[in-house]
Amino acid sequence: MDQEAFQTFYRARGLDEKDFDKSVRAIEAFEGYLVAKGYGFEDVDATAVKEYIAGLVEAGENSLSNIRALAHYFSMLGRKEIYIYFTSILGGLGVMGNIRKRLAALEGRDMEAKVFAGLTEPPLGTQIEEMPAFTANFMERLEKNLDSGRCRRVLAGNNHGLPEAAMLEEKRRYQAAGSLDAYLKGRHERRVAELQRHCDENKVWYEQTITQRVVDFVRANQEILSAVRDGQKLFLTKIPYDPDRYLAESNPILKKYHACHCPFVRAAILDGGPRISPEWCYCSGGYAKFPYEVILDQKLEVELLETPLRGDDRCRFAITLPF
Repeated sequence: MDQEAFQTFYRARGLDEKDFDKSVRAIEAFEGYLVAKGYGFEDVDATAVKEYIAGLVEAGENSLSNIRALAHYFSMLGRKEIYIYFTSILGGLGVMGNIRKRLAALEGRDMEAKVFAGLTEPPLGTQIEEMPAFTANFMERLEKNLDSGRCRRVLAGNNHGLPEAAMLEEKRRYQAAGSLDAYLKGRHERRVAELQRHCDENKVWYEQTITQRVVDFVRANQEILSAVRDGQKLFLTKIPYDPDRYLAESNPILKKYHACHCPFVRAAILDGGPRISPEWCYCSGGYAKFPYEVILDQKLEVELLETPLRGDDRCRFAITLPF
């Protein structure tokens, strides 16, 4: 491994240098595995990486620090397809724990114990193909014990643990914009410009490869990465998980698969099962509304309008405004 380049990468991104030596050990262990398999970092494929992560899970060495270290190293190397694989297995981090806490807070610890009795969350590093069975089981239990409104209330929280502080600059921009409509238009323009920079610099944007047709697609729809207000409703459409493949795809199943972000369910779209209640997507609705709760400084209600789990080609929500 190129330890000097990795340390520069660490510092440039403000990563905690106290963890650097631990990260180096994790990468060197993986390098030893690659050498034994006849690979190097530059030519290893996703299958070999998945096999290694599966081995970490089996050995109980699937710590967040080990997996993040590998993700950072492949990001440094510009191996976008491998880095995106790591984002897929890290994307659900903490979500079920937060749902469980929310269930206990809203419905009581007895209900939490009833829903989760004998239900074990898949360990960190579990391949997304293995996640839907757990999610289907969880949703069956939740819907058996709570009516639709209470299920939605439990699911539609800030289950990804987004920090409120991260939205304070947006709150300032909203307050300075003069109106919500002006803010939403400006927010969309800023996000499109951000995508354009990532496209021009050939950089991964979060977990997505950005091409010019992706930029143009988002530019044409203010609902994506911002929202459109119609009366007392804000309408939002999520950018597809794999937007360039989504735009190129004609196969309806693959199009839905490329639209879906959720590591807990997306493999079920591709594999045709197990059936997962579309109500699960209220978790994504909670993610969508949280920034606006910070900006407007109050709790908001969200409604699921479209989801691939219902056969739609996109994820779309409506948020009810208090004014």
